[in-house]
Amino acid sequence: MSKILNTQINGVFNRLEKQELDIQMAAQCLIQAIGGEGHVYVKGYDDLKFYESFVTTSSERLESSKLLDELADFDELDTTDRVFLFGPYYSEEMAEDVRKLIDIDADFVVICNKPKETEFPDHLFHFVNLSTPRPIVYTEDYDKVVTPHPIAFNYVYYEIYTQMVEMIRDLDL
Repeated sequence: MSKILNTQINGVFNRLEKQELDIQMAAQCLIQAIGGEGHVYVKGYDDLKFYESFVTTSSERLESSKLLDELADFDELDTTDRVFLFGPYYSEEMAEDVRKLIDIDADFVVICNKPKETEFPDHLFHFVNLSTPRPIVYTEDYDKVVTPHPIAFNYVYYEIYTQMVEMIRDLDL
């Protein structure tokens, strides 16, 4: 079982690595808030909501990050702020938040699995596909288990985080 899991997780990492430019563009979008003395407003959805506190309060948090839910209204965002949305899927709640952000012309990043049947305006924001749309490991009963959204998000987060650390250090020079 562990070899199957290892192989499948490596496949997810390889698909994420192919999005290197998208991840770099997402990091650059978010770093603009720090360089512009704004904030990175963070919101997680569903099974990835628990990452909100990690992204905003851990020792490896994003600089200048705050919870998006702390705002009474999206109109409180200004041009120096950026928004970072992440979830396992493009849920209706995420879609509603994306529509609001597009309406106010905010700059933002979305990380989730790309939906197949939903109209998805990914050309209007920075998008990274989690590449984890379904479980990846077969059991002896031919069920599939382990949908590695947290592993994939963690990988993408650390890619963004390390790029941001490098950019911040370059700004400090």
